[in-house]
Amino acid sequence: LASPLAATTVQRFDLAALSANAERIVVGVCSRAEPQLVGGQIYTRYLFSIDQSIKGSAVSQLELHLPGGRLQGVFTHIAGMPVFTRGEEAVLFLTGENELGHAWPVGLAQGRFAIVRDEPDNPRIYQELDGLTLHSAPGAPKKAPVVDPVRGMPLDLFLSRIRTLSQSSVEQRDAH
Repeated sequence: LASPLAATTVQRFDLAALSANAERIVVGVCSRAEPQLVGGQIYTRYLFSIDQSIKGSAVSQLELHLPGGRLQGVFTHIAGMPVFTRGEEAVLFLTGENELGHAWPVGLAQGRFAIVRDEPDNPRIYQELDGLTLHSAPGAPKKAPVVDPVRGMPLDLFLSRIRTLSQSSVEQRDAH
């Protein structure tokens, strides 16, 4: 049985908005993905080993509980919700914790950037937005994707930009 949604529409975030809206930005590896039934719905519990904490308090492990997954022959998926696999390395832009104590990626799949290490000395990041329709505010200029979907972006350049943007958002928040 399958019950996927065809598309999900969310607000478009550029890199500055992702950085400003994220309570926590981390670089980590998915070490566990466990589907479970919660209140009659399938959720997947992801455990990440954190290599770098760019924004927010430093942690060595992080747990996410996201809707969807495959359990007992039933598959559910929300279009635009990121799915992680064991061993996958990613940069995550996360919300604050919800009432259940769980964070989510900002803008769903927009808050997840996969790290690909095809060349050991040149890791690159990629962003996949499958099933996600991005909505810009009326009258807002059309923005290019955060990362070129074909060529990606060098990881070190991406992390440098995030650090600069995160520092700026903290300074602006503190000024108010």
